[in-house]
Amino acid sequence: MIKNHISYLLSLESKGIKLGLEKTKQLLKICGDPQKKFQSIQVIGTNGKGSTSAMIASILKASDYKVGLYTSPHLNKINERIRINGQSIQDDEIINFIDQYQQSINKLNSSFFETMTALAVWYFEKEKVDIAILETGLGGRLDSITACDSNLLVCTSISKDHEHILGNTVEEIAYEKICALKKNMLCISSNHIQSIKDVFNKHAISVKSKIQYVQSNNYNQFINLNGIHQLENEILAINTVKHLTKFKIDDIFIKQGLSSVLWPGRIQKIYNKPDVYYDVAHNHASFESLCNYVNTLKGKKILVLALQKYKILNKIINKIESSFDKIIITQTNIRNFLPAQELACLFNINKINIINQVIEAVQIYKSAQKTDNIIIAGSHYLGPVISKEFKISFESI
Repeated sequence: MIKNHISYLLSLESKGIKLGLEKTKQLLKICGDPQKKFQSIQVIGTNGKGSTSAMIASILKASDYKVGLYTSPHLNKINERIRINGQSIQDDEIINFIDQYQQSINKLNSSFFETMTALAVWYFEKEKVDIAILETGLGGRLDSITACDSNLLVCTSISKDHEHILGNTVEEIAYEKICALKKNMLCISSNHIQSIKDVFNKHAISVKSKIQYVQSNNYNQFINLNGIHQLENEILAINTVKHLTKFKIDDIFIKQGLSSVLWPGRIQKIYNKPDVYYDVAHNHASFESLCNYVNTLKGKKILVLALQKYKILNKIINKIESSFDKIIITQTNIRNFLPAQELACLFNINKINIINQVIEAVQIYKSAQKTDNIIIAGSHYLGPVISKEFKISFESI
């Protein structure tokens, strides 16, 4: 039975991306405006949204609160997007929601993300969470999450991504994101370059809100996630929970929550000897962070890469090539992936090998040396192949 309901949800993706808040607001109203019945934090930004959201949720969970976490996209199963205290939503809850509201979803012609957002907050309210962390899908100004009227806004790093939708400059992208900030709302933000802060500050003044920029300082790195870039996310998460005045969060629980946080697909080690990592890096900034980590590893470094269309890596190609000894280009038919031959044209022909079948590309670890490092990267949508091949689940964190 669940297959039919999941198929229905996934069929909504054919409607494409629909920017705007009105249909989400209408659907939420039909559901009884569940978002008004618990506190929530909205997370915006380009990179690090998922990791930061997971850190905040883990700290709150360690502090003995019931915490909802809504993120996107998923790696293998749609259930992963909606969690309470680390556990993915059960199939029965999805069935229940669709059975109740499918007629309204169809009448409104709601998109996939609009529907998933309503499902998430409906489930969180039904299960009486103390607080929910809601990761923005795209932008902020017209993203469904912004219709949920969160109590606090958190902003991670901003860089170029989704330029065909959000704008060609970081300032245009920054504007789309910060417009999630509403009247009298506080934003806890990473410390951006001045041109982004100018955009942020102008908007904050216009809506009579405040932005607090988090400075790098001497926080210890408690998290066990790979990559020095996660320190910025950790500092942001710590500052966020310290602003939750209605929640009692001691330093011991901050350390406990951060040291136990798990977030799949972020330089995640999934196999030993050879060491295999999976990372969802798919834009310039995320590949910069991935390459910085790879350059700390010993032994041969092999990249298995598949990429969606509209992802622009031209300015990071040289660093990718210098960080890896070998680059295997592959492709998949999911979500408008670049054909392997087209992606290969970006690279030095002497460094690459094209393997059209993604499962064959992923299985190169079987013939690698035990001292090799293999990094599979380029998209969340490689998750199903990785889950099947390495027999790992992404559902519990």
